[in-house]
Amino acid sequence: MGLNAKTYLADYSDFEDCGLYIGDTGKMFHSPGKKLKNIYWLLYTNENLTLSQYTAQKGKSDHSDIKRFNENILENLDALWEMLRYETYEPGEYRIKKIYDPKERDIMIAPFFPDRIIHHCLVNVLGPHWNHIFIANTYSCIKGRGTHKCRRDVGEALKRDKHGTRYCLKIDIRKFYDNIDHAALKRIFRYTIADEQLLRLLDKIVDSNGKEKGLPIGNYTSQYFANLYLAYFDHWMKEAMGVKYYFRYMDDIVVLDGDKDRLHYLLDMMGLYLATELKVEIKPNWQIFPVDDRGIDFVGYKQDHFGVLLRKSILNKFYKKADRIACDTPIRDATDIKHLFPSEYGWVIGCSEQHKEKVFNIIISKNGNNKNLINRAVG
Repeated sequence: MGLNAKTYLADYSDFEDCGLYIGDTGKMFHSPGKKLKNIYWLLYTNENLTLSQYTAQKGKSDHSDIKRFNENILENLDALWEMLRYETYEPGEYRIKKIYDPKERDIMIAPFFPDRIIHHCLVNVLGPHWNHIFIANTYSCIKGRGTHKCRRDVGEALKRDKHGTRYCLKIDIRKFYDNIDHAALKRIFRYTIADEQLLRLLDKIVDSNGKEKGLPIGNYTSQYFANLYLAYFDHWMKEAMGVKYYFRYMDDIVVLDGDKDRLHYLLDMMGLYLATELKVEIKPNWQIFPVDDRGIDFVGYKQDHFGVLLRKSILNKFYKKADRIACDTPIRDATDIKHLFPSEYGWVIGCSEQHKEKVFNIIISKNGNNKNLINRAVG
């Protein structure tokens, strides 16, 4: 066709949805039964390979490994097709990078070619299927269900049923990503997938860290695998245990109830399920408390029946950033805040009106010259 291979596939962005699924049912046209079968070939269609390399490199095209891939993009896509078609793919060696967010973590970065592209191939095909398994109050790594949706849903429960949300149980799981049991995760895959080729690839990626436990923080697939790992626990809590107000953001879990003793009972039952079925433990810093005594510190906000505040650590970072910016740029009103700090603005407008106005007033200086914001009142 006479098209330049460097730009034709690498830069093209007008992709449409693959149309693999029957509406919002989580069922595929090619396998509408209870379990997915005979769909492995969908991973290496031309459409999926092209889309996957594009999404895997989006925003990173200046990286040297991606530039090398794009220099021979057609040959590399052919190689990807063969690896998947003949099941010759073997995970490459991870590059380890330390990050602080704020605690120290090891990020395991897989090679762009072929690994990260293959991760996208999998998620493009299976993501909608897995998303359909998650309950409505599972958040994180699900389109339209991030921190702000979680905060709103918790707030709605508090407003709607003050008596039934008097008490809060708050837990998280000890070293969650590091302790995900490979055998348990593989068993969960098999609840809804019966395609042996697909399962072999999933198992290969799960085992790519060379251990029997843990998922690499950094793999695109890991966020889906981790969410799926607790998906049936979510259903058990809602359906078997009859919990009305249950919210999970990855491994952070909040349960609300009007009976403190019931929350203690639920805590015991949750610990038993997680230990026996999933081989993980609840951190010993779990809390059961009256909501209006301290507020629910969850997904970046602290809220009770009377209002929503921004978490103090996030607010302090905002004040420090505003201190730096204000040295050179006037911050006169809320419009300036919105343009200069779009992310922080999005956080603050989720708060109660009084708290939002207080934060904005602290940020805004009389002459566009904010000084010592972090020494002022946080709340």
